[in-house]
Amino acid sequence: MRWSFFVLGFSLLTSFVRAESKFDFATTPGRLPKDVVPTEYAIRIAPDLDKLTFTGSETVQLDVRKPVSKIILNALEMEVTAATIDQHPLPKKAIALDTAQELLTLTLPNELPVGRHEIALEFHGKINAQGQGLFYARYTEQGTKEKKIMLGTQFEATDARRMFPCWDEPSFRARFQLTALVPEKFLAVSNMPIEAEKKIGAKKEVRFMLTPSMASYLVVFCAGELDTIEGEQDGVKLRVVTTRGKAEQGRYALETEAKILHYYNDYFGTPFPLPKLDLIAIPGGFGGAMENWGGITYFESVLLFDPKNSSLETKERVFAVIAHEMAHQWFGDLVTMAWWDNLWLNEGFASWMGTKCTDHFNPEWNEWQRDLPKDRAMDYDARSSTHPVQQPVANEADADAAFDDITYLKGQSIIRMFESFLGPDVFREGIRKYIATHKYSNATTADLWSALTDVSGKPMNTIAPEWTEQPGFPLVEAKQADHSIAVSQSRFTLNFPNPPALTWQIPLTYEVQDQQGANSFLLRQPNDKLPNDELADHAVKLNVGDAGYYRVEYDDASWQRLLGQIGQLSEADRVNLLTDAWALVEANRKPLAFYFDLVGKVTSEDQPVVYEQISETLTFIDRLLIGNPARAQFQNFARGILRPAFDRVGWDEKPGEPAPITQLRGFLIRGLGELQDGDVVSGCRARFAAFLQDRNAIAPDLRPTIFEVVGHYADLRTWEKLHELALATTSIEEKDNLYTALFATTNPGLLARSLAITLTDELPASRAGRLLPRASERSEHPEVVWKFAEAHMPALLAKQDSLGMNRFAAGLFNYFSDAKEAEVLESYAKAKLPPGAEKAVKKAADEVRFRAELKTRLLPQLHSLGEKPSA
Repeated sequence: MRWSFFVLGFSLLTSFVRAESKFDFATTPGRLPKDVVPTEYAIRIAPDLDKLTFTGSETVQLDVRKPVSKIILNALEMEVTAATIDQHPLPKKAIALDTAQELLTLTLPNELPVGRHEIALEFHGKINAQGQGLFYARYTEQGTKEKKIMLGTQFEATDARRMFPCWDEPSFRARFQLTALVPEKFLAVSNMPIEAEKKIGAKKEVRFMLTPSMASYLVVFCAGELDTIEGEQDGVKLRVVTTRGKAEQGRYALETEAKILHYYNDYFGTPFPLPKLDLIAIPGGFGGAMENWGGITYFESVLLFDPKNSSLETKERVFAVIAHEMAHQWFGDLVTMAWWDNLWLNEGFASWMGTKCTDHFNPEWNEWQRDLPKDRAMDYDARSSTHPVQQPVANEADADAAFDDITYLKGQSIIRMFESFLGPDVFREGIRKYIATHKYSNATTADLWSALTDVSGKPMNTIAPEWTEQPGFPLVEAKQADHSIAVSQSRFTLNFPNPPALTWQIPLTYEVQDQQGANSFLLRQPNDKLPNDELADHAVKLNVGDAGYYRVEYDDASWQRLLGQIGQLSEADRVNLLTDAWALVEANRKPLAFYFDLVGKVTSEDQPVVYEQISETLTFIDRLLIGNPARAQFQNFARGILRPAFDRVGWDEKPGEPAPITQLRGFLIRGLGELQDGDVVSGCRARFAAFLQDRNAIAPDLRPTIFEVVGHYADLRTWEKLHELALATTSIEEKDNLYTALFATTNPGLLARSLAITLTDELPASRAGRLLPRASERSEHPEVVWKFAEAHMPALLAKQDSLGMNRFAAGLFNYFSDAKEAEVLESYAKAKLPPGAEKAVKKAADEVRFRAELKTRLLPQLHSLGEKPSA
């Protein structure tokens, strides 16, 4: 790729960015004093599975850097019963736990001098039902009807303090030696291999080896009646750990783990430093995956794969999640962000690296575009409720709130743009330098930009901060000007009156009709021209391959030339045009017909992500019209767009069919089902009826989609049959599919029965909470979901982990399109929700008001779309 790059003139831009410093422990933000630093923990935990409590003890080696009379660390939801300093007991009154501040203060009898010291603590706490601290997951063992229990931990962001008192901030790195007392038949797993075991009555004491220096939130402990399968790659012992009877479903994960480890060892230039890496499948407690160093935990459905019964979608998800979490073993674990305001250094990078790795091994999956990750980030980032990638984090609630689409998906997108800007080889050298410089330590974003600047010779420490330290993103307008193309930038916004004006240094890419290769240009000013001569008579496509984090609006002449070349564009470029066109409609910069004119020109080929974008847009508009007489006419129009492609791909997979067509079939059935295509709905019902007689009647790839369509239109008998299947299966993947179908019902009475399930122990706590927002979206009755949640809020919040606690209530409003509902949420939040929910409430209220405004604006335009024949 050819880059036009100029060093002069960077000071001309007006940007509201701060000059972040490189990592320095003393000046890193945080709530804990830095005059006492832990260097090594020895922790012993003894869980009581009958009482769901634990007792514990620990000794912590300290580096006291200034004389102190108090030692302050973190603890929560526990009682500290005894403490000593240098083997001298402290009186009970010297031990003070501030629950509100989550701080444990030890008041010392005398000032503690500079040097090495040791504290010892005894404590006890509870084992949680949700993924906070030490938690339990109940499950039915595979192949039996026996109810079992498994223990796991979830410590990110600030929940290690729920299992043992600690300096629970990422810059306080230390070594950890964990010992656990568990039932004799249990297998115990932690970050490091087992060093020793000894029998104690009916139990056994398991001691693990000492870890390298790391952050407290990366400690892991899991235990249960578990099976393993093992392998080795590049001298590292690999395992997949599951509940009994499911180990072989981890075979695909083990094979994936081996190839990814080798790939990352090469990419990062620093081999994985631990002797083993376990992937641990947990049947409940939390909903995703966690990158604990050497012992990554996963909810079963994102780790296990059954070749006979799992879908291609599951296979893709398993690979992608493993790739993401393993990227963290370097970016997050070996090198850890200094403070939670730089969380994107962990999550944005792992999202980018995981996608890059997945695409490397599976290019046919189209990982960069699938699920439209960049577009999801931009939709949020265009709002008044957005925030910079690097956002201020003052406390624990702020840290939990930082885990959002801006951190993950915008972070991923701008890294991809910078890799394209510098070139993949130069970018990799910068990453290698960053890792080598900061391994076993912490870093800030400024450290990353410094490494990239050093290896590239380009001022990334000047260019990049505008993308991470200020919110939003640019709209690039392209217009014919003499014989060139004039380009200008402004801030792109949605439903955001009078936004602060911002500018960026934008790495533009563009292709010119009949010319080979992509051109590049750094737009440093509000207005400029592309440097090529004689561009005005050619079709010019900006943002090649959809790799740039900006939107583009063309003048009419440039747009018409580009439309004439649609057949020559890649799927990524077509998706880029679609997402930008729809965003311009949402922003009231273009009429609805502008988008649908483009749709008519890109649907001649069966490209899955093209149809994914179109289908999502059609169903989005359709949901805005619930209860409106215009809905039936629009559904007829929308079916006419999707149905020809479905008629081409059909219901059944063909021999040798490529993965993209399998993906496309699912998108089309789901979209047409929601748009009430009679043939598709009846086809789903017929296949479900056959499935009840023969489990092979529906291909695994179609089961999630067909179940959901059937559930959406279910009568009582069908709902009960879906529920019966959900109760009977021990497959977490199949349970997910079936319960998702139950919560998609449009029948208010059946929806009430589905919602009631969340108050029982029928589902893992993590799944119960997540199905309610899903029901708000798919049931067409968000008001029913909200009334239920409002009536049972304490019980539902008790099922949330730390990340979900402040988002849950607000998340139930995202699918309303009446501005009055935003006021309902804000009033409820003011009266009932903690201050930590403020960001989620602002985001949800903004979404409701945006939908209400858009609905009002689109309604008059729907009549002018014209009708296409319904299938």
